[in-house]
Amino acid sequence: MPPPAHAQRRPAWRGGPWSDPSAARLFRTSIVACLLLAAAMPFVARTAIRMLTAESTIPFDWVPAAFPARRDYARFTADFGSGDMVVASWPECTLDASAADRFAARATGPTAPRDAVGRPWFDAVTTGRTALERLVAPPLALDRAEAVDRLRGVVVGPDGERTCVIVGFTAAGLADRRRSVAWIRDTLHDMAGVAADDLHLGGTVIDNVAVDAASGESLQVYGGPAAAIIFVLTWLALRSLRYAIVVFLLAVTCVGISFASLATWGDRMNPVLIVMPLLVLTLGVSGGIHLVNYLVEEYRRGPARGAAWRAVRVAWLPCSLSAGTTAVGLGSLVVSELEPIRTFGFHAAVGVLGTLIVLFLVLPGIFARWPIRRRLDVVAGPGPVEPWARATTGHAAAITGVAIVALAGAGLGVPGIRTSVGIDTLFTPASRLIRDYAWLEREIGPLVPVEVILRFSGDSGLRAVERLDVVNEVGAALRGLPPVAGVTSAALFVPDRDDATGFRAAARKAVIARKLAASLSQLADMRLVRMEGDDQLWRVTARVSALAGLDYGRVLAEVRGVVEPVVARHGGGGRGITAAYTGAMPLINAIQTTLLRDLFTSFLSALGVITLVMMVVEGGVMAGLVAMIPNIFPMVLLFGILGWTQAALDIGSVMTASVALGMAVDGTFHFLTFFRHALHGRGGRAAAVRDAYRHSAGALVQSALVCGIGILAFAASPFAPTRRFAWMLSLLVVAALVGDLVVLPALLTTRAGRWFRPARRPQS
Repeated sequence: MPPPAHAQRRPAWRGGPWSDPSAARLFRTSIVACLLLAAAMPFVARTAIRMLTAESTIPFDWVPAAFPARRDYARFTADFGSGDMVVASWPECTLDASAADRFAARATGPTAPRDAVGRPWFDAVTTGRTALERLVAPPLALDRAEAVDRLRGVVVGPDGERTCVIVGFTAAGLADRRRSVAWIRDTLHDMAGVAADDLHLGGTVIDNVAVDAASGESLQVYGGPAAAIIFVLTWLALRSLRYAIVVFLLAVTCVGISFASLATWGDRMNPVLIVMPLLVLTLGVSGGIHLVNYLVEEYRRGPARGAAWRAVRVAWLPCSLSAGTTAVGLGSLVVSELEPIRTFGFHAAVGVLGTLIVLFLVLPGIFARWPIRRRLDVVAGPGPVEPWARATTGHAAAITGVAIVALAGAGLGVPGIRTSVGIDTLFTPASRLIRDYAWLEREIGPLVPVEVILRFSGDSGLRAVERLDVVNEVGAALRGLPPVAGVTSAALFVPDRDDATGFRAAARKAVIARKLAASLSQLADMRLVRMEGDDQLWRVTARVSALAGLDYGRVLAEVRGVVEPVVARHGGGGRGITAAYTGAMPLINAIQTTLLRDLFTSFLSALGVITLVMMVVEGGVMAGLVAMIPNIFPMVLLFGILGWTQAALDIGSVMTASVALGMAVDGTFHFLTFFRHALHGRGGRAAAVRDAYRHSAGALVQSALVCGIGILAFAASPFAPTRRFAWMLSLLVVAALVGDLVVLPALLTTRAGRWFRPARRPQS
């Protein structure tokens, strides 16, 4: 039997080197583009390596300086010193052991570690022994038992013996946090003989170092295997090793373009950007698969002469819209106030648009010169997708009804979505960081601070001892809250007030007042009292658990609820007394609130823009709205389920809605392109749907596999936001494929499909 007619064709090049002018132009364009890319690669590679090895930003820098919670926290650190610290303890760290004091002397003495320009890493080191000595020494002179009881839950554990070391960091130490934390580990090992497994570290600086290490490990450990998987899937999809290599290398080049954009704009590396290279790579490969599919389809339709140019004319609109809407989905993240989300969205969008340009400059010319022979030998026909196509068109009404009911049910759960950036959502319970936190909170006390700053204006008229009364009452009110397990304030380091009356009580109060006046400078050194102009600030620190899964917004509301009445009882603003709330927990709560707002803002922004684009492209309002139903289907379904289950979304999860929306629209554009072209034939919309299945389903499944499985390589990452981003985006890609190959065809088969008009085909 002779081979099919299309298999006997030869490229136009075989009839003479320039017998097809359009093919010659495309090939010359490919050569020039490849040369330019090759020339730029050394610069792009150096830039990418420099950005990947740079120190990541810390959560404090994720929000702008004008962000209210950050502004309050910056004011607090300016008054009371850095809130960045490391809490260290080990089984032998007790009040009677001297190792912690030797470490404190080494960390703050003349031989203390410094950065390259001589700035010290640490600004203060506190140990349980030093705190105890302050309490038992004059002027307070408490007995040891009472002093230990005051420090319990603050720097002394429940057993009254185990204690800890608290190391305050300077800006220089925080900037060089990996080396400074390594110095703490090594020094404690040398001076106290602490084994690595017995040393437990916690605090904000440790959180930052752990995030840096885990996010970096995600790319180093899983990036290579993920790239290899993507390459193999590309090879299987294109059935050509040559084209798999070309498409993969072009996508890798566009990953470099994203990093070059990052460096050009002066943005910094952050943990969220770790997933950007793999995302841009998968989207670039996906775009290449679709473009090759158009090239092959046009070559099959014939004639061979001008096939590549015709494919460009057919493909440029759906491919441009696919890349453009994906870029819109990513770009919608720039509305976020959080730097990691904003920079991820912008630079990933640049990379996606770069893939569109690079693929169109290179692939058509190469295909015009060297078509994929193996793909051309496949006879166009019903194929394996025909049963799926007939099942979908045959049950279109039922599928549409089920989809609408599922959307409505899931939509009711969306308002229940909650977000979290707590340490317990960033790492698994089996991670070293979480195990260290659990040990420290069990053996010492909670680690998350809520700072209440009581401000007494210069004209308030309250004496120091009366101000201490306010501090005492605030501390007592905070201790009464169930989440609070420890309170630190100036009241720890002054004698208890005697509420009795009479001469002896008055004399005792006078003694306390004198001792307090003598202790104010010491309290200032301990960063518990500060002067700000004529105003005096008194600090009260309540500590709550980092691992209890607390709703920080609710805890903060409870703190306000017990503090404000105390302030009001003592005259409030009328007597110059006000309270401010800051610290790590209020800042985290503000970031969580911003995350939730960003989720809806970015998604609705992307949805609005993409819907308008869809209306214009499909030639009508109703057609655009119908085409968007399968695209919002995955997002509403997944996020609705998360809302119903009250699962917390983190910084990685929040980004997936807008990203997945842009990716989901890709398949819709490609399917509708073939559907509208097929409307010229006989058989009506059902036949056009089946024809669109035959011509696009393969490429849609292949690109979904590349994106879904490629991203899923990060599902084993130790950094939870990266892991959740991978799982959620992979699930959304699969759900989007269902939307494009089940929900959309069903809609097009029903009366909703009447809003779509046949498309014009370019002529040879």
